[in-house]
Amino acid sequence: MPDTFQDERPEQTESEGKLYDSMAAIKCQPLKFPAGKDRARVVVNEFTSRLKQPSGETPFLAFKIPETGVHKVIIDSYVVKAGNKEELFYPEVVLLDRKGSIVGRVPASQVKYRKPGFTTGEGVEARFVIDNRIHSADRATCMLIYTTDKSRQETTTLVNEAKEYAKAYGVVAPPVPDPVALHGNQGHLGITIKSSDVYTSEVVPMPVAASAVALPKGLPTAVEDSFSKEVRQHYVNAVNSGLKSGSISQALDARSELRNIVRATEGYFVSQYGKPVEKLDMPKAPDGKDGYAGKVLYHYQMQVADQLKAGQGAAALQAVDQIKGVQEEVDQLFNK
Repeated sequence: MPDTFQDERPEQTESEGKLYDSMAAIKCQPLKFPAGKDRARVVVNEFTSRLKQPSGETPFLAFKIPETGVHKVIIDSYVVKAGNKEELFYPEVVLLDRKGSIVGRVPASQVKYRKPGFTTGEGVEARFVIDNRIHSADRATCMLIYTTDKSRQETTTLVNEAKEYAKAYGVVAPPVPDPVALHGNQGHLGITIKSSDVYTSEVVPMPVAASAVALPKGLPTAVEDSFSKEVRQHYVNAVNSGLKSGSISQALDARSELRNIVRATEGYFVSQYGKPVEKLDMPKAPDGKDGYAGKVLYHYQMQVADQLKAGQGAAALQAVDQIKGVQEEVDQLFNK
């Protein structure tokens, strides 16, 4: 699987897709950021390397950490659609020294649920600081992100839009269960590292292969075709109509439908990225019962599939971003 979208024809990294017996054997990879950015996007799927644990294997990501300075790290793991279920990669994070020994661990309390926002998807987020100002043989040089059997047995409760509305307007919440995301072995992560020489007041947890999705500089913005414009207008109109008429449930239903499309498109990208062209699973064409949402989902998944078939990983990711942009515009309508 390609290490990064920095080039459209990247070379395969040495450790890609391997099975490791111990942390000490892991070869840490540089985390490649888009030009001028401090945030990279990472795919975890069946092609990601595995680490043996007493209870089984786990996919993992291993990225180098600058050996000097103070580094504020944010790891976002987004909810994606896996079939008919919601799924996310629930991160465990440890810090390794040059010998591959653990010198720090991010406590579970630092991994928290994050509601969907205008520019961020729903999921979990880990925030922590690595202080490498002190010169020491055991300072952190590698960040290992993995998951565990215990994590995979748990779930994350997601936002229930109907209940959120009821809470905001002081009405009785409907008796419906909260949606949940399963913790699995695939996901889409955003990793931010901001480095400086200045210590902050945030909690410092004491002491590889992956696909860092870095959009290359100069890549043109995805062109919004006529159908994409129709999709944008459809959901904006549906939500606006519901809000203006006082039919909040109509507006929430339209937004929920759109979010399902976004997660399913992103989930398809995660599941197919890195596959040989001949093994790509093509999207399922919608039938009559799928309705308009099925037609929209098929459109965007086909865009992703076509770009992956052409070896254009960055362009496939832009197709995901395009439908996410529609969701962001719709989300903002609820604040007007």
